Amino acid sequence: MNKERLRSIVTALGCCELTYLEKQFVGRAKEYFEDNGTLTEQQESILEGIYREKFKWMKKSAGRVVTYSTKSSA
Repeated sequence: MNKERLRSIVTALGCCELTYLEKQFVGRAKEYFEDNGTLTEQQESILEGIYREKFKWMKKSAGRVVTYSTKSSA
């Protein structure tokens, strides 16, 4: 995973509600990347999985948005 991909995932996940463990993992993965210049395959896989799950859920939720219209009484 390159630095741009990591930054885009971390930024996108920053807009999501994450569990405590997810927040902790994302933070530690970011620190690990800064220290080592790369992530392990397992870290990449977990991070990509969190990203996919959050945005799959958001897409499903966005499709269920209910809009209300008001009719003016004349």
